[in-house]
Amino acid sequence: RSIETQVLVNNGQTVVLGGIYETEQRETITKVPYLGDIPFLGVFFRSTRTESKKTELLIFVTPKILKEGSSIY
Repeated sequence: RSIETQVLVNNGQTVVLGGIYETEQRETITKVPYLGDIPFLGVFFRSTRTESKKTELLIFVTPKILKEGSSIY
């Protein structure tokens, strides 16, 4: 993944270059051993849970103009 853009900002001004969005879904089945596997009746001895997780990553850049000969730190 890469970002290529041109922006005009003042010294010390923060800009958001882009973001990455991710959605993850997970299904978990919990059951009573043996009883959850019985055809037709097993449905009474197990449960299904669905989870959805959303993640967002944003990229912030704050440029600093340095004078010639000055230290970066």
